Amino acid sequence: MVTASGPGVIAAEEPLTTKEGWRRFADHQTVMPELPGAAALAAMTVREREEHDEARRAYHADLPLANTPVIQRVVSTARLLIQLNRHQVSARRGVIVSGPSGTGKTTALTQLGRTHERHTRKRHPEDDYRLPVIYVTVPPAATARMLAMEFARFLGLEFAGRVNITDIVDAVCVTAARTRAELVCVDVTDRPRGCSPRPASLLLAA
Repeated sequence: MVTASGPGVIAAEEPLTTKEGWRRFADHQTVMPELPGAAALAAMTVREREEHDEARRAYHADLPLANTPVIQRVVSTARLLIQLNRHQVSARRGVIVSGPSGTGKTTALTQLGRTHERHTRKRHPEDDYRLPVIYVTVPPAATARMLAMEFARFLGLEFAGRVNITDIVDAVCVTAARTRAELVCVDVTDRPRGCSPRPASLLLAA
């Protein structure tokens, strides 16, 4: 087994289901471009004006999400359960967010993870190796091995040759414990149209 190295340069192409991509998502802040006056706009060259307009379009395409009642309820409920789970030896509490496709399950899930990640970093600003949140996506028919491999992928774990599921799970659990993971989010993708909706599952750990 080869473990990933410590924090480094975050590649732009890293998906949300890797620790690098997730950290980039949690760190991201929308910055409003400077708004020049009429005189400054008139003095811009064609290229400068195009760059300015592009920055404005990029800003409006990346506006912060509205803090809807659904997101508020998911975040508040899950964060309360996380606190309760810290004192549990076993039988930790979990949450399942369920609903039809397009109702914001994934948005609520990722915003919960981002909120918890940022709160945890504020409590432990010196701990760059802490991974408070693990986020993975799986199809409805995912097997236990597929789920374990998604956890390993997020954590940056690689395995040489054929490996059984027990070894994968052991490696994931050891790594999650050493990096002090507190929240595990499992986003189950929706079934095709016409089938019953699948939930976006939240598994909480302390």
